[in-house]
Amino acid sequence: MKLKSFQKKMCAVSTFIAIIAYVLVSHFTSCWTWTLFIFLIIPLMPVLVGLKKLTLSYDLLVVIVYLILGFAIGGWHPWWVLFLTIPIYHIFVDDIKRKKKLNKFFAKDEDKEEVDVEIID
Repeated sequence: MKLKSFQKKMCAVSTFIAIIAYVLVSHFTSCWTWTLFIFLIIPLMPVLVGLKKLTLSYDLLVVIVYLILGFAIGGWHPWWVLFLTIPIYHIFVDDIKRKKKLNKFFAKDEDKEEVDVEIID
């Protein structure tokens, strides 16, 4: 149980770890752009500590696309807007998933067969 607690704590502090690592590595190497890949630690931390299996989530996809666009065409400034799509995506997708779960829950009650009972006096 202590291992699970440690794993969750590591995921919680992964943002701070990434920020500190980015500043230190970038400062000592004087390479501020390529060290942005350090921020991939944040979405990958649950995988690294063993809480989850590696899946391509929308959040990770946005980070990868942003880094590719930034390095390939130098479009750091306008493409930061991609990060604003993450909460929008989760609002709609989580709402759809919630509705599907509710539909499955209520469908179970409706699928039960009704039995006609005759009362004989």
